[in-house]
Amino acid sequence: MSEADNATAGQGNASAEFVKLEQQLAQETSVFALMKEQMTSMLGMVVMFVVTIVLALFIRPWYDVAELHAFGETGATQARFILLELVMIFIFTAVVIALARYKKEWVIKYGIMGVLTIALMYTTVPLMHMLVIDFDVEEFEYEESSTYSGEYVTDLGMDGFITHELAFNGTSWIDTVSYLGIANNASWVHESSRAPLDDNAKLRVVKSDSWLTFANSKWLWSVDINTGVELERFYCDDSDEVVSYPKIPPNCDLGLILDDGVYTITRGGDVKYMPTKDLPSPYIAQGEWGLPPYVDIRDEFIEAQNLDDMLLITTERVSIAFTLEETRDSPTEIGLVDVRFEHLTEKTITSIDFGHSPWSDSNISTNSGDNGLLIIGESNGNVTGWEWDGKKIRDNEFTFQEKMNIDGLVDSVFQVQITDLDDSGYTDLLISGDGKAYWLHTQLLKNRLTFDIDNDFKVGIFTNDGSEDYFFAVSEDSIASGVIDDDMYTLDGLQLYDIPFLVGVILALLLMVLLYFHSEWYVVNTVGILVGAGVIVMLGVAFVPGLIMIFMILAAVYDAWAVYRSKHMLELADTMIGLQLPILLVAPQDKGYSFKDEKTKMVEKTDVQYVPQSHKSMVPAKKKSKEALFMGLGDIIFPGMLVLSAVQWLETDYSFEIAIFTLAGSLLGYLALMSYVARGKAQAGLPLLNGGAILGYLVGGMIFIGTEIFNLGISL
Repeated sequence: MSEADNATAGQGNASAEFVKLEQQLAQETSVFALMKEQMTSMLGMVVMFVVTIVLALFIRPWYDVAELHAFGETGATQARFILLELVMIFIFTAVVIALARYKKEWVIKYGIMGVLTIALMYTTVPLMHMLVIDFDVEEFEYEESSTYSGEYVTDLGMDGFITHELAFNGTSWIDTVSYLGIANNASWVHESSRAPLDDNAKLRVVKSDSWLTFANSKWLWSVDINTGVELERFYCDDSDEVVSYPKIPPNCDLGLILDDGVYTITRGGDVKYMPTKDLPSPYIAQGEWGLPPYVDIRDEFIEAQNLDDMLLITTERVSIAFTLEETRDSPTEIGLVDVRFEHLTEKTITSIDFGHSPWSDSNISTNSGDNGLLIIGESNGNVTGWEWDGKKIRDNEFTFQEKMNIDGLVDSVFQVQITDLDDSGYTDLLISGDGKAYWLHTQLLKNRLTFDIDNDFKVGIFTNDGSEDYFFAVSEDSIASGVIDDDMYTLDGLQLYDIPFLVGVILALLLMVLLYFHSEWYVVNTVGILVGAGVIVMLGVAFVPGLIMIFMILAAVYDAWAVYRSKHMLELADTMIGLQLPILLVAPQDKGYSFKDEKTKMVEKTDVQYVPQSHKSMVPAKKKSKEALFMGLGDIIFPGMLVLSAVQWLETDYSFEIAIFTLAGSLLGYLALMSYVARGKAQAGLPLLNGGAILGYLVGGMIFIGTEIFNLGISL
């Protein structure tokens, strides 16, 4: 073999060895190998990531009970507040960087420590309360039951209800109308012969402030609402038959008796007005009108009520209020009634109530009768309300009440009621359906008390005997009652107990003192986790998921620009590390790490590359220094916000499951992030973390609630 051959062979062996070593190097410096080397710190960061979000979920009920929403319930859907949050982030970042460049680190340190002390209390105080407060409530139980005779007709406000019984006395059919006053402990019975009618005619009633008007096609009469004493009576017939009562035109299937005249409505929808004051009988119609053809009082009638100069009629398809006119415009043509309010539905109206509004500034006792709330419940679970102000011009007297957002509380509404459990003069709502009745407290309509009800439930009535509150559930032929204990109410309002409050405040102060004098990584992490949890829950309960996702996308874009282009975010991180401030989390690689000795610059990490010690060995240098993984609190707060918001605002039984998918998605984003961090380069965390969280939220939403997850429900 020639020297050339030997040289060639030697070169070949060297090349083979070089390739082998190069492959070994590539293997040892692969992403997976690097991630394996840093597995301790990466797993530690995962644990802190999850613990922070779980802690936020744990203290959320305290914020929810107190309604501590930064911008209120309406602000939770308004995008301008998200823009405000972004502006505040920009301002904070600019101020800190400016102070650092002007060597005013002491201002940063003490200013942020002061803010962090307050932020800590927003976690430690709720946390201490969560350890002692019992959020479980005692279930309401019925203790007594009784029966009543007759058929339920309608309620009379918050005090009692009307029943009707038709019986034959051997000569004629008798309409027996009874009032059972539960709250006011009053009752009366009124009997009325319906001769010459048989038992086929239906009895209908129109409610007024102090009297009731009954009609059964042949007779029209009114009774005092408090005593049951008959006030006036009319015979609906135009024949020559002699009767001892004044006559009005026939077919009075529904009517309203006033001081100066009488309104009648036939099953066909004809409306007539007859003046009666100082005029002889039989009374003649002075004005005639027609109801819209879709108003069916024959088979779909639910309720009617006199509202000042209007008559409100509700059927299964429509609720309509029209002016009680006395003369028609045209002497020859009969037009439709003057409609001032109308609510049509494709479903079925099941219940209606009109009374003092929970949003009224006045007390019931000072209500002059020219304002109130009209509330309608439907078979599809919709509950809608309109404020009525009789002092406004007619085009604006009914206004939609946007604050009454309680759709979905029940699948099908049995009963809607305006009530006042505590007899304060400021009303609440009782919404019933699907075997439950929910007492919705004050203007916030927060469910504070739940009652089991029968499928034939008619009305719920609250009473007080001076020492205890009672709930009476009126069903088709029975009344069940029970005592309401304080332990049955769900917690409401800000819960601040003396000892938990003091412990929470002292704990926050002690942690800040410890941070100041001993800013080691475990102290920084403890404070960081607590602060992060507080911020997560405060922002998570403040905005709906749609707004949170927009916030996350904008923040991710800003984070990428701040890390890769301007690099001022790295400068901010260096400042915080240098001051040992807990707006980040630290995951050491080994036990010997000290955060107090940390000198690594984040700016430098953007340019770190692997360089072997020598070309001869081709073996990467093993890192012997004590190292750690850093993550800004914002990288945890933003995904955590979406998790909290899903639990808080999604109106579905699967909100928690969707939140878990959101958390899982953020962890997948974290895994992707670590594949870059393992190479020794500083990375913008929000694009991957926020992207993973949003993806997890949407995937979970599609699985559990379908395309409804894309309904963002936001406004400007």
